Amino acid sequence: MSEITDSKPPRVRNLIAFSSFIMLLFGVIVLYQAFREYDIAIEKGKRNAERLVTILSDQIELTFLTVDLSLQRAVERQYLNMLFGGHLPEDMVHNFNIWVEETPQIVSLMLVNEQGDVELAVHDQNYEGWLDYNMSMARTEPFLALRRNSDESVFIGTNVDPNSPRKNLILMSRRITKLDGSFGGMVTAAIYSEYFLDFFKSVDSETRRYMSLLLTDGRNLFEGTHHSRSNNPLMHALHEKIITGSRPTGITTQLEKIDGSITMLSYKYLPHLPLVVSVMIDEEDFLSSFWQERFKDLSFLAIFTVFGSVLSFFALTMARQIIRVEESEGAAILASQAKSEFLANMSHELRTPLNAIIGFSEMMNSGYFGPLNAKQKERMNDINLCGNHLLHLISDILEFSKGEAGKLEIVEERVVIPEIVGEVSRMMGEKIKSKGINLTIDVAASLPLLYADKRKLKQILINLLSNATKFTPQDGDIKIAARLDGNGAMNISVSDTGIGIAEEDIPTALSVFGQVHRNKSHEGTGLGLPLCRMFAELHGGKLALVSIVGEGTTVRILFPPQRVIYQEEPEEEGDAMVS
Repeated sequence: MSEITDSKPPRVRNLIAFSSFIMLLFGVIVLYQAFREYDIAIEKGKRNAERLVTILSDQIELTFLTVDLSLQRAVERQYLNMLFGGHLPEDMVHNFNIWVEETPQIVSLMLVNEQGDVELAVHDQNYEGWLDYNMSMARTEPFLALRRNSDESVFIGTNVDPNSPRKNLILMSRRITKLDGSFGGMVTAAIYSEYFLDFFKSVDSETRRYMSLLLTDGRNLFEGTHHSRSNNPLMHALHEKIITGSRPTGITTQLEKIDGSITMLSYKYLPHLPLVVSVMIDEEDFLSSFWQERFKDLSFLAIFTVFGSVLSFFALTMARQIIRVEESEGAAILASQAKSEFLANMSHELRTPLNAIIGFSEMMNSGYFGPLNAKQKERMNDINLCGNHLLHLISDILEFSKGEAGKLEIVEERVVIPEIVGEVSRMMGEKIKSKGINLTIDVAASLPLLYADKRKLKQILINLLSNATKFTPQDGDIKIAARLDGNGAMNISVSDTGIGIAEEDIPTALSVFGQVHRNKSHEGTGLGLPLCRMFAELHGGKLALVSIVGEGTTVRILFPPQRVIYQEEPEEEGDAMVS
């Protein structure tokens, strides 16, 4: 090949350079926007985590203060009971029942004497057997801590019964002091820990957030989320921070990276209780909107890159083909073949990314990656409509190019004509109804099967019905019919009462890219009827078009008798379907 052929024409080089520069500039803008939006998303996630910690801290502190108030009242009643020589047991039982009933957080109240024996216990009817009341409490942690230290009046911990089915209960105990100042036992309340999770769910409906309640010595009192996250490595890291670190007065918020995932951690020490409240938010939560925006940016960048690359490739390829034609007139036939192969290859290369673009837009529009606002859904819908329109045009070009290149094949199977006509009419039904057109289907249910390519037969009907809808005015009529003629051939026709085609224009309408009504502002590529004729001829059939201007058009597809399959036991012939 000559030196001229190997080199790119100046205009092509300029086009490629300009496209590359635009794509690079757009990429830089997208990258800058991504860094900026990332910082905003992090800050927003931090504020959200701190808001949740503040709400939970207030609620948890109020809950424990409410429970402690009931414990103080119980201690006072026990003090009076001891003052009167222990003659008020019925009064204590009555009061315990009232306090359990009035305080939803408390599922049980229990009085333990100085020997560690349970003297009195009242529990909610749903918590039967939460603790073995016959067990001695003398060696349990709350009993030992309150007996050992007279200054420590309140103890908070977990269920002390290792065999209890209710291990998730939180115990809050208050010391009882005798009249002489010695240790007189304790009053213990069992707190429904799921109460905190229920409250957490009521103020936060997201599914990737996680809360925990810990003692200041690092032990876990309660942890919960909408999805279980037991043995969370971040919890162990939080325990270490609480045990070894200082105790700040406010809320501490930081990012932690666990197993390659970023987690927002926010926690607070309660000022009047030995408790730490923490909230953890997964990356998928506070960065979800960020990734949605980046996905849209990448989608637009992909679209721009695909079309820029295709345009450059198209310009370069066409330039090379033009140079080859100019060098030798004898290469005209080869150039025509190259054009057909090029169109087939290019249509395929365009259709592949377009399918991805359409799929991505449908996923985003349906909220797969998160909800979109009204403006975003509108833009996604525009992208989807344009992509589908372009894909339809490219598919027509691909089919016709394959046919011209002799590469078009048919996949034959037994086709039920009434079924395929029904499918096509349903597909086009909304468009037909929107124009106020009356659609009639005249296909006998007992019609024999047809040995044909089902997809291509459906495309024939779609193209013919689409043309009929396009050129039929409002309140017009379209009819789809199928029957056997006198020779046993299958005759499928689509008729309309549209604007019609002049007899001298019919060859133009059947030619490649031929459009008779171009000046009527009707959309189309001029490939619909040529494709229908090509598909019919692949089956050994033919296409016939009859039209009268102002009265309408009828297009018939005739399949040879050899393709008609008669059933061994034909069904009962029913009435024709009419819609």
